[in-house]
Amino acid sequence: MTEHQREFSPANEYDVRRLPFAKRLEDLLPGDCIWPINSGGPYLFCAAKAVGKYCPHHKTRLIHKRGSGHAHE
Repeated sequence: MTEHQREFSPANEYDVRRLPFAKRLEDLLPGDCIWPINSGGPYLFCAAKAVGKYCPHHKTRLIHKRGSGHAHE
């Protein structure tokens, strides 16, 4: 398992709803959420308004995953 696979959990319903608003890496702006929402190229990122690197939803999922070993669905 790669570091990327350990760090991010699989897509969930929220990620699917973000797809119409997703951006490619080169299109992300400061303040956009950098959570990858798909697993194959072209890679797309959430791009919701971020608090730090991630939007509140993805920040919660990341913290929950790091704390318990399981992703918040």
